[in-house]
Amino acid sequence: MNLTLIDILRDYQKSADEAVRIFRTKYEVEDILQGWHNRIYEQTGKLSEEGIKFYAFHGIGLAAHFADKIVDFDFAYFPEPRHDGFDLSRLLGFIINSGNKYEEYKAKEKVEIEFNELIRKGVIENPILENQTMLYFFKDTL
Repeated sequence: MNLTLIDILRDYQKSADEAVRIFRTKYEVEDILQGWHNRIYEQTGKLSEEGIKFYAFHGIGLAAHFADKIVDFDFAYFPEPRHDGFDLSRLLGFIINSGNKYEEYKAKEKVEIEFNELIRKGVIENPILENQTMLYFFKDTL
């Protein structure tokens, strides 16, 4: 199987979605950041039975440590909150913290080149929003 950066981006999004789903289901909240701000749960902790070994809310995001990966993501507001955005730094962290799953993408330069190529081709873009974000999204989802 020829793995592409798009495959890794989709896995990153799936992993962020899994973390959000766990919080929404366990705590019956729609906006998980608001749940943290309302002290429904702590800023850091673990949800072992749900598969999260450790989590930490930060600013407008969440880092979730699963058994086989760590996903760190931010929310963007369109104005509804979305968690499917990504940036180069968080993507590199995901690759490094996914064991050997993405061995051929552990070279930062390779990821940077392909990420910039996706921008150039218009596959991903940083949208102009009222609440500015540094995150990129697949253009077909905007």
